[in-house]
Amino acid sequence: MKHFQWSLIQLLVGLTFFFSIERIDFEQSNIVDIHSFVYAFCILAVILIILLPQPVRWPVRQLFFAGLIIFIFLKLLVFNQRPFLGGLFTYLTLTEVGFLLLLIFLAHQVASGLREFQEASRYVTLAEAGQHGLNVEEAGPDIRREMTRSRHFHRSLSVIVVEPEKEDIKVVAPRLVVDIQQRMAENCLTSRLAELIGSQTRLVDIVMEDRENGRFIILCPEIDSQGSRLLTDRIQQTLREKLSVNVSFGVASFPQQALTFESLVAEADNHLNHQQHSITNIPVSQEVLRAET
Repeated sequence: MKHFQWSLIQLLVGLTFFFSIERIDFEQSNIVDIHSFVYAFCILAVILIILLPQPVRWPVRQLFFAGLIIFIFLKLLVFNQRPFLGGLFTYLTLTEVGFLLLLIFLAHQVASGLREFQEASRYVTLAEAGQHGLNVEEAGPDIRREMTRSRHFHRSLSVIVVEPEKEDIKVVAPRLVVDIQQRMAENCLTSRLAELIGSQTRLVDIVMEDRENGRFIILCPEIDSQGSRLLTDRIQQTLREKLSVNVSFGVASFPQQALTFESLVAEADNHLNHQQHSITNIPVSQEVLRAET
């Protein structure tokens, strides 16, 4: 919220200076005479960037490029009463371009902050309403049904344990809702994680929230270990792109590695712990090698 407020203040200061630049006199002679259409174009650009959902998703460099192309087109072909370059007009054109790019950048900052605040408010509402992923106890009937079906028809079934990195959670949660209590922020982020994970699974998959251990468990009927790896890759990529959160995975498949849901979870948890232990030991080994050399 504070970041959004600061971005809004910067935009207001930029607009104020932009509309007051012609009042600055140099030795009683006003040499800054911005074309009238530039004022209208800059204000229109700021409004569109803030109000429309699509521009805020573009990188700033794309907005810069689009703004420059439109500005040059209007300057050369529509509002061409003045020379584009040459003498004092070169400095005027550079001044107009500079203000245009500055206001586009500041408007994009405001729009990004506003979008983050709206997303946070939406997920806080979901968290307050109790709209979480299923926990293991609530999913009990579905678990028993799928385990029974897999045993009866001798079909594959996998369990995936997803655990977000604790350090990434600490970074992302305050960014979403800085002024909201930490517990509410974590609930908000959990709802977002559950939604993103669910977006990559099938309708028959069951996404459960293990609140006690701060992780998710996914029951995947008709998926073997190879299919589980493909699913975990998709989930990892989605969480990195949308939230910049890294997650660790543990996978266990029926009937090769375990025969009950509880033992599948335990086996997947063992794989998860082994993976995290291996990752933790990599930097230490590198430091030992450096010390020995």
